[in-house]
Amino acid sequence: VEVLCSVLSGSGFAAMNARGMAQHYVAAYSIEAFTDVEEFKTTMDRFLRTLKETPPAPGHERVLVPGQPEAEEEIERRAHGIPLHKEVIEWFNTICPEMSVPRLRTL
Repeated sequence: VEVLCSVLSGSGFAAMNARGMAQHYVAAYSIEAFTDVEEFKTTMDRFLRTLKETPPAPGHERVLVPGQPEAEEEIERRAHGIPLHKEVIEWFNTICPEMSVPRLRTL
């Protein structure tokens, strides 16, 4: 990933760049150009299941796969709302009358 994001783009690599400087790499692959799509899905399911069944490292509850924490957080926030800092809520409540919109409902 470092090579694709940094070296290939001509921006060096992380250790030589200023802190906070980030590069990006976006790709889209046609699975059928590599293998049968259904076989890929089956193997991918097995791969993810194997990762999730792997015993976690000491001090950790479980093994996570990419995107899992974000997906779980989305479910939590859809069910219980998005937590906001009290100063953000105060700002919204200050600006709402000016915008002629109701104040935020808080728990």
